[in-house]
Amino acid sequence: MSYGYGNSYYPPQGGYGAPPQGGYGAPPQGGYEAPPPPPEQHQYDGYGGYSDGNYQQQQQQPPPPAEPYYPPPQDQAAGAGDDFKGAKKFVREPKFRDLWAALLFLAQLALFVVMAALFINSLPSSTFKNPGGPHPTKNFYSQPTMIMWLCVLLVSIVFSVLYLGLMQMFARQMLVISFWFAVVSMIGTGIYYLSARIWFAGAIMLIFGVMYALMWFSWRHRLPFSKLVLETVCHITRRFPSTIVVSLGFLLVQAAYSALWSLAFVGSFKYMDKYQHCTTHTDRNGRQYQSCTNVPQILSWVFMVFSFYWTSGVIINVLHTTICGTFATFYFFEGSPYGYPTKHVTLSSLKRAMTTSFGSICFGSLIVAIIQTIRAIVRAFRSQNDDNLAAQLIGCCLDCILGCIEGIVEFFNKYAYVEIAVYGKPFVQAAKDTWTLVKDRGIDALINDSLIGNVLQMGAFMCASVVALVAWLYITITKPEYNATGSYTVPIIIAAFLLAMSMFTVLLKCIDSGAATTFVCLAEDPGTMARNNPRLFAMVAEAYPQVVRGVRTPAAF
Repeated sequence: MSYGYGNSYYPPQGGYGAPPQGGYGAPPQGGYEAPPPPPEQHQYDGYGGYSDGNYQQQQQQPPPPAEPYYPPPQDQAAGAGDDFKGAKKFVREPKFRDLWAALLFLAQLALFVVMAALFINSLPSSTFKNPGGPHPTKNFYSQPTMIMWLCVLLVSIVFSVLYLGLMQMFARQMLVISFWFAVVSMIGTGIYYLSARIWFAGAIMLIFGVMYALMWFSWRHRLPFSKLVLETVCHITRRFPSTIVVSLGFLLVQAAYSALWSLAFVGSFKYMDKYQHCTTHTDRNGRQYQSCTNVPQILSWVFMVFSFYWTSGVIINVLHTTICGTFATFYFFEGSPYGYPTKHVTLSSLKRAMTTSFGSICFGSLIVAIIQTIRAIVRAFRSQNDDNLAAQLIGCCLDCILGCIEGIVEFFNKYAYVEIAVYGKPFVQAAKDTWTLVKDRGIDALINDSLIGNVLQMGAFMCASVVALVAWLYITITKPEYNATGSYTVPIIIAAFLLAMSMFTVLLKCIDSGAATTFVCLAEDPGTMARNNPRLFAMVAEAYPQVVRGVRTPAAF
């Protein structure tokens, strides 16, 4: 299927010549003559207007900038006669941004590595040994358990890759299936809760399931737009399969870090026992009891939770910024007579994300990690005060408020990283510009009407369900001795479910990041989309005219 990404909407071979006086009309006999070269030559900066001469000749010497720029009639009809504002600011002179955040992140990561080495070294010597015999060891961290987690990892990767392939082939069908799968899941869960006599949760799930189903009549008009955006994103991933390869690589990095963190967290219990301080007290009845505290252990747990959130956020956001840079390069340079500014687009984008933009990524991830750590402390406070109604109420309110703040910050960070990937901005400036996009240019209408997030959520839920089933089958068939009472079954299933969802999200980041980049680049430079993807631009201009009008205001970035 053609997306219009070709040279059919770009200048004809040989370039456009100077227009006749009086505007566009019949060409003079013999054709247009090229304008004389300007007296002062400038070095080509990576992206400019249309060429004035033959492309083969311009490969031998730097072409002069087209002055003035005359858009072709197609662009004029589409209303896209811009001056390539977005492409001209495309990371021409990258600088290191927010260096302090990068240094702070590396310092905390080094501290975590030191603590992890101490904590893992304190684990029993039989932890990683093969117990042998027909019955596995009582130790949870053993080779059979490691094999189970390896199966979880492999099934998650295979399912994610298959789901990505289905999205590539059946975009519209996956959108419809995702919607009704969510409806069936909520109604089915509600019926299960009611059968288990969990009345309140069952009633809530049924109500939401029915309301979600009724929303189909107002949401189905979004399908054509979402389908076209999804097809466009999938087209670019096929054009750059390196985005999928990079996502797979970061998935393995995230899985390895999560495994290391889990071992370190378990080992902290044994290692920090020596810092426990117990005091003997006597109650009013003369009976003695002990009260134990371990402040160093609590502080180590808080730091490890914070480190996990920050490091995981940086890993995912580096991947997100890398893919955003790849999609933005395609958006601005595909079909250009000058070609791409670099031979290896994804590798170049990864290099920027890991160097000049790394501090900005760490800065944005730090804000989210602080909020997530505070939420974790609030949840721990609630779990320690189950019998205190006032504490539960306060904790629930704080958790809800922090959850809302976290969602807002993550929303803006997602699109701020696009600004960082494209223009190399510092984080604060990128966040301000993202606010301008959402507030003044109406890009939130595009984001809200896109159903791509529904497809990814459904895929994550299905992947997590399949992987949880695999974990349950493994532990049921092998019957490890440490799970003789079945006490580990539910925690293992929950852990496998959450691990699979996180891995699916990382691997499918190429789709989510690609859609976000498409929206931001459209807001920055709609003329490029009008040339390269006229179908999508026409649909946006018709359904969301405020977006197209807003991005052309004189008060541009």
